[in-house]
Amino acid sequence: MEQSLPFDVDALLIFGKVVECRSLSKASALLGMPKSTVSRKLSKLEADLGIKLLRMNTHQLTVTDLGKKIYDHGAKILTEANSVRALVESSRQEPQGELRVAMPVFVGTDYASRVGASFLQRYPHSRLDIQLVDDMVHPINDGFDVVFGIGPLQDSTLISRKVFSLELFLCASPGFVRQLAEPLTNPAQLNSLPFIDFGFRDAQRKLTVVRHKRRHELAPAVRARANSFQVCKQYILHGLGVGAMPNQIICTNELRDGSIVPVLPGWDLEPLDVHMVYPFQLSFSTLISAFYDAACEIIVENTARE
Repeated sequence: MEQSLPFDVDALLIFGKVVECRSLSKASALLGMPKSTVSRKLSKLEADLGIKLLRMNTHQLTVTDLGKKIYDHGAKILTEANSVRALVESSRQEPQGELRVAMPVFVGTDYASRVGASFLQRYPHSRLDIQLVDDMVHPINDGFDVVFGIGPLQDSTLISRKVFSLELFLCASPGFVRQLAEPLTNPAQLNSLPFIDFGFRDAQRKLTVVRHKRRHELAPAVRARANSFQVCKQYILHGLGVGAMPNQIICTNELRDGSIVPVLPGWDLEPLDVHMVYPFQLSFSTLISAFYDAACEIIVENTARE
């Protein structure tokens, strides 16, 4: 392993904070060091690298194009450094304190309550506030420590860790399938049938089914939409249409007793990845690491119960 670097890693992290704050004064206040020290560290970093990272005048601070690329790498270094710190901290102390968590409604009260109960039982000095939310929230702007969500991460100041993938399947009630004019054998047939849509799905995300290497994009007529799988399941049970459901959390019992049946077997929906998102500055939190472990374990238990 290379022992020496041509620049000061601490200065790189200071540079990252200046970029985030867009101000030397604000960054120095957050870092708890004099503004003159921050300025000196930045000048030394630019000299060591032989490039210009920032352009500053009395009214504005801007980042050069190369500076933006350097910042992205610095953010990754900070993530790794905090991961090391988290590993050390977790070995020294039991998680304690309060954790505020936002989970989307679609994960369901059963999953949220089981994760919460497991976490609280394991860590008696912790406190937990879980809010089930209808819309995507931001962990910093909306006052949460941790947010569960889907889709790509849009904010480089946040960390995202995948908790689980919902394996979705197309399904309907036996009564709905029996009243169809012809058996369902082709994905294109779904475009003429009423569809029960899960409303939290990204509007830009197409509903796609895959069989071997064949992909087919669906454009079904939405009869009903809800941001809760429990609501969607009731619509399907009442024979109102075809829907996409996850068996890990919602449909285990119904698949077992036959009140919900898969349609188009062999055609798989793309999985829905659920991530746990939190700010960089909390990446060393033992509370967050412990909650992540509990969230993952409950999914494993759910899968084992199928």
